This record gives sequence, C-alpha cells and structure tokens, in this order.
Amino acid sequence: MNATGTLHDRGQSLWLDNITRDLLETGTLARYINELSVTGLTSN
Repeated sequence: MNATGTLHDRGQSLWLDNITRDLLETGTLARYINELSVTGLTSN
C-alpha cells in the first residue's frame, strides 16, 4: 500500500488544490482518485 492509501485508511481526507482542464480531460484526476485516494478538489 502507498502512503496516501495508508492515510486514507486512517481516516484522512486528501485534497488536491490544483485543477486544470488537462487534469480532467486526460483522466489524470480519475487516476489520482483511484490510485492515490484523493477525495477532494478545490481551486482558488
């Protein structure tokens, strides 16, 4: 298990503070969700 998976299993929510069109169109965000347990997304 990777470090982000361990954090997720321990109840931590992992957020990504960076959103781009490319992140969505290339499937990278989906990969982050599936492989790195990202559970939130924000853009300022």
